Amino acid sequence: MDTLTADRLPRMNKPAPQGGMRETDRAPAAGAELLAFARTLCAASSRQQLSRRFADGFSRLFDLPMYGLYIVDPWTGAQRCVASAGVSDSFLARYERGGRELNWLGAHVDDTGRAVYNLALMSMDEWLENPLYTKLKYLHDIRHEVQAPVVNGDGVIGTLHCGTNDPRRGFTPYEVRLTEALGGVVGAAIEGIDHKASLARERDQAWVALERTGTAVVITDTTAAEPRLNDTARRLLAEVVDAEYVLHRVIARLGTAVGFARHVDVELVDGGAGLLYGQSSYARAVDGTLVTVLELQRDRSEIGAATLTALTQREREIALLVVDGLTDRAIAQRLYLSHHTVSQYVKRIYRKLDVSSRVALTRRLLGPRDSRHRS
Repeated sequence: MDTLTADRLPRMNKPAPQGGMRETDRAPAAGAELLAFARTLCAASSRQQLSRRFADGFSRLFDLPMYGLYIVDPWTGAQRCVASAGVSDSFLARYERGGRELNWLGAHVDDTGRAVYNLALMSMDEWLENPLYTKLKYLHDIRHEVQAPVVNGDGVIGTLHCGTNDPRRGFTPYEVRLTEALGGVVGAAIEGIDHKASLARERDQAWVALERTGTAVVITDTTAAEPRLNDTARRLLAEVVDAEYVLHRVIARLGTAVGFARHVDVELVDGGAGLLYGQSSYARAVDGTLVTVLELQRDRSEIGAATLTALTQREREIALLVVDGLTDRAIAQRLYLSHHTVSQYVKRIYRKLDVSSRVALTRRLLGPRDSRHRS
């Protein structure tokens, strides 16, 4: 089998293979180049960068004299040309003014969701008499044209046009499928770009909301060198001696995918003492983003005996572990109890001490010092 000696993707403007060479013989040589091109497109961070990379890579790999990539504009819902070569601005403008209505090839693509080759549906003589050619394509004497859908999870979001004015240069079925595959790659790249942009908008909106709540929040993930703090968290940590060291103790992960709580005794810059409490949970288990809510309790004292007298021995034991930052599951493992049993104990502790959360329980058990402690 002829494996092709060319070190690049087979040029799509070369004559169709003759003799015994099958079109599938061309695929191995095309695969590596197409894969590299696909990776480049999918790594684009914006639609504009995707357009530039497409223009660079398509011309280099396929060496077709004419092409145009049309993508649906997310604001207007209409397709617009984002990359083209080998055609004039006047040609593109004429297509926008009246050519779309004549583009029965594009209508065929929309109906079938598959690539279409003009001469697979009619003869050359019929094409040269067709209104799509006589009113538009004649400007560049486009004899052979393939149009392929740009598709992703949202359906058909654009069209890739490939053409040549060489009457002898036809497109093989393999080349039609290759163009269709490329449309799918572009669609997947756009879907990824739009998804990332949507997540970025949601993140920015959530961050603005957090800034306005007055709650001290720290966000960390494995891709960022530094934790991200909102203004409230920065002001809170400004009151703590060795704040960076203390914060990293609070947000140190437990090596599990479940949330956790932790408290650290701290020295305050005004000479006092306190307790920094952090409640951490994972925003998304897949990306490992950790969100921690901080609270600073000033004048931290030891747990008062009077508070614990309302609890049974087992309840006191569990309450102290809650204050130490352990989750119900971790407490269950520590005390060899079921997770359900620990949860029921925690609920009874809440009722007895008239609290509704772990933060409130910690505040209740680690209340402010009285005057004797201060003196």
